[in-house]
Amino acid sequence: MTRKFFLTRAGALGAVAALALTACGAQNAQTSQNTQTSPSTSTSASATPAPITEGKGPASRVAITYDGGVLVYDAKDMKLLADIPKEGFLRLSDAGDNRHLVVADGNSYTFLDTGVWSVAHGDHSHYYTTAPSLSSLSLAADHTGHVIKDNGKVAAFADGTGSFAVYDPAKLTHDKRTASSLETTTVTLPKPHHGFAIPLPNDQYLVAVGDSKTRTGAAVVDAQGKTVTESPACPGVHGEAIAKDGAFSIGCTDGALIYKDGKFTKITNPEDPYSRSGNQAGKADSQYVLADYKTDKDAKLERPEKFSIIDTVAATRTVYSLPSGVSYTFRSLARGPQGEALLLTTDGKLRVFDPATGAELGSVQLMEAWTESETWQDERPALWVDGKTAYVTDPATKKLIAVSLSNSAAPKELMSVELPKTPNEILGVSSSNAAPVEAEAHGAASSSASADAHESGEAHNHESGEAHNHESGEAHEGHSH
Repeated sequence: MTRKFFLTRAGALGAVAALALTACGAQNAQTSQNTQTSPSTSTSASATPAPITEGKGPASRVAITYDGGVLVYDAKDMKLLADIPKEGFLRLSDAGDNRHLVVADGNSYTFLDTGVWSVAHGDHSHYYTTAPSLSSLSLAADHTGHVIKDNGKVAAFADGTGSFAVYDPAKLTHDKRTASSLETTTVTLPKPHHGFAIPLPNDQYLVAVGDSKTRTGAAVVDAQGKTVTESPACPGVHGEAIAKDGAFSIGCTDGALIYKDGKFTKITNPEDPYSRSGNQAGKADSQYVLADYKTDKDAKLERPEKFSIIDTVAATRTVYSLPSGVSYTFRSLARGPQGEALLLTTDGKLRVFDPATGAELGSVQLMEAWTESETWQDERPALWVDGKTAYVTDPATKKLIAVSLSNSAAPKELMSVELPKTPNEILGVSSSNAAPVEAEAHGAASSSASADAHESGEAHNHESGEAHNHESGEAHEGHSH
């Protein structure tokens, strides 16, 4: 199904959502070539667009959700640039173009212009800034979930239909502004479920397999939703991450599943037949994937004191222990500038580990000890990494903290600012990565689009605020890409 989604008034998003995916609820895998268009409108038709400024170098922006909206900060001086109201339980995802973020509210994906981007021009780049703004460019979705970019495409999954909308991220911008419309192609899987879709080369997608009650494995499907290859050996499939040489790690309740070069390989830990790794953080130039490690299948909320490293080359999952009483959450995992494994732990520390050995390289105390809430939507410390700097939120003190990762043996706090709201999720954009080039204009996805699509390795953790009939302990899982 190919559609064009247009700018709509913010108050009409619900109606757009109901309309746009009406034809996507079929239970059989299908696509259609019908194109639907409608007049475009703007949330600020009478307002003058914010000026665009060309700068001398890259800039970064940090977005933070709270109950009622999104805060956007300049990553360098930590100044508040925008406080954007938006109702609903909000989740953040990478939109794929090194400029926009996706804001999910359970019913739609709306594009946030962070206001920083760059355009490659021969042997150099041009860097631009403007005021952050929440556009009305929106993709309707029945139960928003995972949004994943790779290979010059982005796939936004709708859990309620088992379908996902695919778009070219280069087309999010037109004449240096957020585009008024976005063409998408919809692929519908056999049954609705909480799933994901990873764009692969040749119009194929790596997807979760399941229905509304269970998830059993992973498969590769083509643009029509037809299965190319499949593995049923991944019960409770959830969470994924990219690794070196185009490998992917997928979380299971009994280990992990590696997909590489068209083949699936199962990893288990026989000493723990039940051992979930549903939260993962990968990096495109590292063979290692950082993952959680949970072993209590009956726990309402397990606070794990162990973590794991998945080696996608050796096909192993090695388990490491934290100090007694020290745990972490689904927003605690990230990767450092050299592929270091980062954990934000409940003793208030940001810890740095060698992914090859599991050895702790260093740590820094950032906040008081904290306890994870049993309600997964509740605020908890979270982090996002931009180059050699980690940005950490502390809901207890309403602070945003910048941490230098230049020396892995001695990470240090650089500065902090008090937030006007209690932070929940955090994600950002850096214009050090150039905007992708439209695939249509060049015959294929550009190298910058493909390479930048999975460099950050930040945790995304895309559950919607809706009920998904998750198995016990799965209501707050995530993925990284």
